[in-house]
Amino acid sequence: MAVPCTAGFVELAKLGAGEAATAWTHIGLGTGTGQGASSTTLAVETSASGMARAAATVTTETTTVTDDTIQLTKTFTATGTITITEAGAFNAASVGDMLMVGDLSPSAPMVNGDTLAMTLKCQIKAAA
Repeated sequence: MAVPCTAGFVELAKLGAGEAATAWTHIGLGTGTGQGASSTTLAVETSASGMARAAATVTTETTTVTDDTIQLTKTFTATGTITITEAGAFNAASVGDMLMVGDLSPSAPMVNGDTLAMTLKCQIKAAA
């Protein structure tokens, strides 16, 4: 399950206010775990074995009300052996602000030629 990040809320507020902000367009993968709302990076972001941060297809989807969910999708292809354990949505090809982060459960052990289809969703909704 993905956790929304504080830095993502700041960028979302700027977008809503018409201030300079950058939309989330990239998915980063990692080999660490345990990041939370105050995190600004993955625990151990990787670029090994074809798993470097990459531009995603970004759309809005309907979860509860029309277009209330930001969705990023990307299929990665392994060029070696690696186990992916975390993923995050970013607004830049490197560094940038992280919208959300989550540990994969189960993790994704990969060997050369395997593909990993990632879909990250962040629903915007009122507090319960």
